[in-house]
This record gives sequence, C-alpha cells and structure tokens, in this order.
Amino acid sequence: MRPDHKEFIDGLKLVAIAITTAVLTATVVIGAGRVVFDQSPRESGASTAGVIRTASR
Repeated sequence: MRPDHKEFIDGLKLVAIAITTAVLTATVVIGAGRVVFDQSPRESGASTAGVIRTASR
C-alpha cells in the first residue's frame, strides 16, 4: 500500500495536467473560431447611424 501523501501528490499532478490541457484546448478553439468567423470587416457604425435616423423620425 502507498503512503497517503504519495496519492495526494499524484492527484495534484493529474489536476495540473487537466487544467493545462483545458487551457490549451480553450486557447486553440478560441483562436480557430476567431480565424474562421472574423473573415469579413464589420460595418457597425453605418448600420447604427441608419437605425438612429429612422428611430428619430
């Protein structure tokens, strides 16, 4: 049987690996999403001005 502190240290290692993997996966997914979805420039200023003019009439 292994000492309790050895099992605790092994558990902490697994938690560190899980956190590192989650952060790396999230970084890759967010980066890929930005590359895929930010292909076209947005014209938010022009459409907002048109809505404001229409609403003020």
